[in-house]
Formats: sequence, C-alpha cells, structure tokens
Amino acid sequence: MRTGHFTSTAARDRFRTLHRTVVAGLGPTTGRYIDTSHGSVRVLTCEGPAGTPLVLLPGAGSPGVSWEPNVPALRRLATVHLVDPLGGPGASAQDVPIRNLADQVRWLRDVLDALGPCHLVGTSLGGRLAFEVALRAPAGIRTLTLLDPAVTFARIPPGTVAASLGALPGAPAWLRRRFVARLGDGADVGDDPVARLIEAGLSGYASAVPHPSLPSARDVAAVDVRTLVLLGGRSTMLDPVRARERAALLPRGTVEVWPDAGHALPGEFPERVAERLSSLVAA
Repeated sequence: MRTGHFTSTAARDRFRTLHRTVVAGLGPTTGRYIDTSHGSVRVLTCEGPAGTPLVLLPGAGSPGVSWEPNVPALRRLATVHLVDPLGGPGASAQDVPIRNLADQVRWLRDVLDALGPCHLVGTSLGGRLAFEVALRAPAGIRTLTLLDPAVTFARIPPGTVAASLGALPGAPAWLRRRFVARLGDGADVGDDPVARLIEAGLSGYASAVPHPSLPSARDVAAVDVRTLVLLGGRSTMLDPVRARERAALLPRGTVEVWPDAGHALPGEFPERVAERLSSLVAA
C-alpha cells in the first residue's frame, strides 16, 4: 500500500503558498510535530484562555487550517489545536500506509496522548474519525462535537458520490470546482482562500486513506462521551432526518438540525458554532 503524497513539486509549492496565506489570517500561532505510529503529525496551536483545549479535525482533503473561519471565535473559549491528518494534504508526513480505521485511530490516539485531555471536534470525515476514536479509545476526550459528520449517522447521497469524481487528482478543473462548491453550498472557490486551498489539495495531492464504513447502531450506542451533533438541514453529505434518528442513539448526545445550514456548517456559522461549543464545554 502507498502513502499520501503530492503529485508534483509544482502542486506542492502551489499548496504551500496558499497554505501560508490562510495561516497568516489565523493570528499568532505556534507549531509542533508529534511522532505517531504512521508518521509525523503537524499540529498548529492558537493560544486561548487557560483550560482544556479544543482539538479540531478537518474534513477529508483539507488541512487543519481549513478551520480558519472558526478560529477567532473558538480561541476566545480555549486554546485551539489544528491537526493536519495523515494521508491528506498539509504539513504532516505519512511514513506507514493506513490500511483501515484502526490505523487511523492509532495515529490520532498518539496525537491526543501527546496533547493531553481535550474537547475533540470534527467536521465531515474528520467527524467520522473523531467518532471512531471516541468509540475505540476515548481516554482524555472530555467532550465530542460532530459537525455534519460524513458516513457517521447516514450514508453519503448518491449525487454527492457521483460528484466526488471531482476530488480525484487529475480530474478536470471545472469538475473539481463544482465538487468543492457542492460541499461549500455553492460558494465560489475563487473568492474564498480556504476553498482555494482545499481545491489545491484535491488537485495536487494523492490521498492514501481508506473510505470508512457506516457505524452500526450498536457502535453509536456505545460512545460514552458527552456529544454534540450539529447537522445541516441542506447538507449535501447526509440525509439530516436519517442522521438525526441514528444520532439519537448516542447515550450522552445532543442532536440538532440547523435548517439554514449546509455541509459547510462550521464556516457558515462560526459564531453560532462557538456558542454551542461554549455551552457544551461549560456543562
């Protein structure tokens, strides 16, 4: 099995240039590398008030800095750690192939052990990974927040599966932009630095992460962590009605459908997301 890699030097350089632009918008940050079972993971830290920090996991094909729209509000609550997942574009370096979800949980567990107790937050497929580590190895996870998580409480709709051909390296630029716009509820890639960064990652990085399966009802009921689930009523990655029904099995869960939100819920409503996280953390 292979590891994730940029498809060319030019693709890597373009991504890094756009990455620096987004990082500049975060304000003061510090970075570190954490050695894990499958490679070296880059964590960018945005300091906030003392207390248990937030660890943020981005969606597939996105680096940690794709949380940039949320950082100003979230760092008022606590220190924020932005993780570049292994197998995807970013500053992390994958050394060992990732064969399954157990491997993904293993490297993320190494990161969480190094960072200490946290409030874990994931969006899209980052939410799927956050769910899995909370299920299999929840030590130190004080709360879990899942923002329109993909393949967690409902399957991806067929139309989005078909559109995901635009996520493959080498796909026509117009198809890739259409896919990114679909995830971003129609936002113009050219107008958004984060969307441009995600588009550059999709076009220039060959990911090496297996697609997860849908958790069973028994798995959902076994997550014994206080959990907040926010679902987009206009999401293109899940059926919010079915997802809400399955998420209701969480023994310590609070599930909300935001009718005015799409799959890009975190970026659409950063202040509102921060308010809900504040309530969760306080509880």
